[in-house]
Amino acid sequence: MERSADASGTTRRLDRCARALARLLLAIFYRSAEIQGLERVPARGPVLFVANHGNALIDPMVLVALLPRVPRFLAKHTLWSNLAVRPLLQLAGAIPVYRAQEGDTSRNQETFASCFEELARGGAVALFPEGISHDRPDLQPLRTGAARIALGARASGAAPVAIVPIGLTFESKRTFRSRLLLCAGDPIAAADDASPDDPEAVRALTEAIDAGLRAVTLNTDSWYTAKLVERAAEIYGGDPARAMPGVAALGERFSLRHSFGAAYDSARAADPARVEALEAMARRYELLLAAFRLRDDHVTAEYPWAYVAGYVGDTVPSLVAWLPIAAIGYALNALPYHVVGRVAKLVEHEGDQPATFKLIAGFFLFPITWAIEAALAGSAWGWPGALAMAAIAPITGWIALRFYERNESFWSEARAYLTLRAAPHRAAELRVLRRMMREELSALVDS
Repeated sequence: MERSADASGTTRRLDRCARALARLLLAIFYRSAEIQGLERVPARGPVLFVANHGNALIDPMVLVALLPRVPRFLAKHTLWSNLAVRPLLQLAGAIPVYRAQEGDTSRNQETFASCFEELARGGAVALFPEGISHDRPDLQPLRTGAARIALGARASGAAPVAIVPIGLTFESKRTFRSRLLLCAGDPIAAADDASPDDPEAVRALTEAIDAGLRAVTLNTDSWYTAKLVERAAEIYGGDPARAMPGVAALGERFSLRHSFGAAYDSARAADPARVEALEAMARRYELLLAAFRLRDDHVTAEYPWAYVAGYVGDTVPSLVAWLPIAAIGYALNALPYHVVGRVAKLVEHEGDQPATFKLIAGFFLFPITWAIEAALAGSAWGWPGALAMAAIAPITGWIALRFYERNESFWSEARAYLTLRAAPHRAAELRVLRRMMREELSALVDS
């Protein structure tokens, strides 16, 4: 099972390329990526990463970009027939897996052997034990493959395999330039003497993996409940009063959302009247926020005049200064940007697919557009024009994107400030409603 020095060097170079590409795509596609718990990932030795799977091909990209070790992924073999995806699978050294619903599974013996070999070398393997990408707000039943790989690798002579659960939480997984959170859980150890052919050992380890994944993911029975829990955590954990609005980091509220989500059913059973009253207030609060295009942090902001003046004084001159360059960037990148949006609409009914379609379409359409623009510039001004355009198009495109975000944020904040000042009775109603919900949540927590 020893790998030659040349092969190992090639693999490391490919891993570095895969990570660099994944980090570049991640930085473009997401506004921020937060990480928790990476200190729990063993620095060496065999590791099996198991992650929830709610965002199709975005999920493996996030793991390659953010995990401290680049793993070999298990991916359904049908992906290799996709000409757009196949080069990325080859770059990542992915291992094909053959699912029962797609035909013959006999070749999975090769899949398991490849996993055992990688783990015996002290490498890392990653898979999504739910077996499918989905758009549910909770984990789907786990397949037994992860447990059988961990037990089989140990039985084949590998060192004890650390199974590390990875939770991926997306702020709005359909949305370009939203945020994400990666949480690594405590490693799970498989019994040294257990056999991958022992159904009881496989079942017990699968249950342990399920528990580990639930500890690092948010699970509710519906998206309605998920939204309710998110709002409850925001109200209970947020400042009742602050100088200026500001959206909390995803990781800042994760533990509270996790606890509230786990306790929601028991609270509803123990005190249904109180929970129903809280839900009614939450619905009213959501309706008012939506009607006035406000966020919760707008309601709690006090807006001291000095802070408001400082914000306007910092933001407006910057927007004015960057506007000409942003306009050039928009002109050079608007066509592929809008085409990518159209492509994503083809799968908008499948909640776990739009982000993947946006990413893959953009991965090809933007470079093709830049190449055409460079060729046109070259035909007009020679190779200096082509080189200049090849640099200008992507750089000004990035500036245009950041300009758009800051401009949109400025007008959103200005609209919220003016709305709250123009309708003080609505602002008062929102603050009273929020205070009542916080008091009810405190009473529920205390009980």
